Amino acid sequence: RERGAVRSMMSHSYASFLLAVIAVAAGISVVHANLDPSWQDTEMTTRLWRVITSNENTELQTMLDEDATRATLRSADGRGPMFWAHEANNEEAMEILKKSGADEDWQDADGKTCTNFEHGQMTEYMKKLNEGRQKEWEEQRARMDAQEVEIDEDDDEDEEEDDKDDDDDDE
Repeated sequence: RERGAVRSMMSHSYASFLLAVIAVAAGISVVHANLDPSWQDTEMTTRLWRVITSNENTELQTMLDEDATRATLRSADGRGPMFWAHEANNEEAMEILKKSGADEDWQDADGKTCTNFEHGQMTEYMKKLNEGRQKEWEEQRARMDAQEVEIDEDDDEDEEEDDKDDDDDDE
């Protein structure tokens, strides 16, 4: 019985290990699987980023007076207003955001807080996302180029028929 239980545990552990290796090989990160679905790139997150990084703190305060939950919004990579305030070294914005509920201990998609990442450094999550978007764009461009060639070839055939028709009319 004990051997069977040990064998079962080893088999289960091996299967878990194998799945983990497959997930890593496929480029799937554990962090990605645990991302909050509310983390989105939106017009509001873009507006907050612009206001904070431009030191437009009066505008930031107005935006938060309208809706204090804006201080807690996060973009697709998990960063948000407090991250951007730190990135811009905008201490006044940091204080405004703290009063509205933002926290310096929140983590981004890579598990980093706003106090422990390098300025302008893209998260690993965003790098992978951008690589995927780039690949999709290249594939779309290739499809469009292929369609353009097909259209051009069709036009050439139409021109040949028109030329033939013109020759027939001349006779």
